[in-house]
Amino acid sequence: MNAAMKRVGLLALAIFLAAGGGLGEAAVTSAAPSPGISDASGAAGTPLRLSLSGSVGMALATDESIEAAEAGKDTAKWQLSAARRAAGFQVNWRSGASHIGGMNYEAARKRYREGLSPDAYTNSFTNNFSAEFPLYTGGRVENTIEARHHGLSSADLRLENTKQTVKYQTTEAYFNVLQQKNLVEVAASAVRMSGEQLSLIEAQFSEGAVAKADVLQMQVQLANYRQSLVTAEGALDVARKTLLDCVGLPHDTAFETTDRFSYEPYSLTLPACLDYALENRPDAAAAQYAVKQAEAQKEAAKSGYRPTLSAVASKSVADEKAFRHDRSEAWEAGLSLSWSVFDNMVTAANVNAAKSEADRAQAEAELLLRNVRLQTESAYIRMKAAETNIQTAAAAIKQAENRYTIAQVRYEEGVDILLAVTDAQEKLTQARTNYCTALYEYNLNKAALEKAMGVPVDMDVPRYVAARDEGKSEPRALDEAALHPGQNETPGGSSPGEKE
Repeated sequence: MNAAMKRVGLLALAIFLAAGGGLGEAAVTSAAPSPGISDASGAAGTPLRLSLSGSVGMALATDESIEAAEAGKDTAKWQLSAARRAAGFQVNWRSGASHIGGMNYEAARKRYREGLSPDAYTNSFTNNFSAEFPLYTGGRVENTIEARHHGLSSADLRLENTKQTVKYQTTEAYFNVLQQKNLVEVAASAVRMSGEQLSLIEAQFSEGAVAKADVLQMQVQLANYRQSLVTAEGALDVARKTLLDCVGLPHDTAFETTDRFSYEPYSLTLPACLDYALENRPDAAAAQYAVKQAEAQKEAAKSGYRPTLSAVASKSVADEKAFRHDRSEAWEAGLSLSWSVFDNMVTAANVNAAKSEADRAQAEAELLLRNVRLQTESAYIRMKAAETNIQTAAAAIKQAENRYTIAQVRYEEGVDILLAVTDAQEKLTQARTNYCTALYEYNLNKAALEKAMGVPVDMDVPRYVAARDEGKSEPRALDEAALHPGQNETPGGSSPGEKE
């Protein structure tokens, strides 16, 4: 998909989301009446309004990793189609044209020259038509088809996992923008506080009420806060461009975020989260299908130990001229049995290689399950820690504000020194920063927990696995597991291999 087509698609998606489409998010609250993207037409001087759900929707529509996963799924479909067709009827045609010679043919040509034979015996045109239908392949065809089925199931689940990854990456990018905006506001507030304090001190200095050292100290404080503000603005610009990259928009696109952080307690316990993750993680389910695929391929490799039986039929013709049969014509039909009695241990090597592949797939599946547990536990613990920090930081802000007010009054009355005021400013700025960071980490780790648990985007993984275990085809299982009706319909007909 070229850049121009993507822009058109993004514009259409923006209009749809502005009309109320998109995915809901509990991690943030909307700061605008209508979620999604408003002003999607990009009116002159009017920035786009991006919500979290709108950003995720755009990323899911344009991300190249999803395109790659979909291409991998198509590959698996065609591999299954090829395996199925290998079990069917096959027709071959072999044709040859050659100039012939030798003592026998010289004698034949002599008879031709003497008028004793109608065939000049200078050229030979042969055609052979054969048909074959495999009756028994030692399990090669059956196990290959089974392996391709498992491969397609694994591809379906990997596509869902890719979508979940894209959703999390976009959420993380969106949250980074919100966090950097909050830090810019905190830094700007610190600059304002210091500026106001400096103006007050300069007025007092002009009246001889304070020393020059207080003016210089406050000027240094203000300069430091201004540097922090510049750094925060730079980080915000990087975060904005990262989000634009995630949603597939040009880096110079002007936009405003419509959501803000909120705190909503998470009700699930850690054991409940672990149980959900082990049942719903699509990559873990895909790894189990990879194990089944490797086991089926191992059984297919063992077919080399067994004979093969086929029904065959053929017809051969040969003549001085193409497609004539005056010189030779024969046909035959029957059964063909073949058995490789000794293949120099090639089959044994193939079986051992397939067994090693099955062992590797099993080890990777077990490692992935261990990582699922670790990722879920880690995200849950970090989320809960951030949740505690939110309460602590909120209380610290009130305390720091009171302390700053008291320090200002005491300094203005000459009871305390300027250091108490600057220290109170530092503590207030730090408390506000801590609160913003705690909110950010809580929401981000909540999103990470949902990713670790396998919260679905388009597919209910347990329902898909149950449908496949019942023997239903991959397209049927997808339909039953789809969270959005019609999402698996293929324009123009069935997908490759679906009706075979």
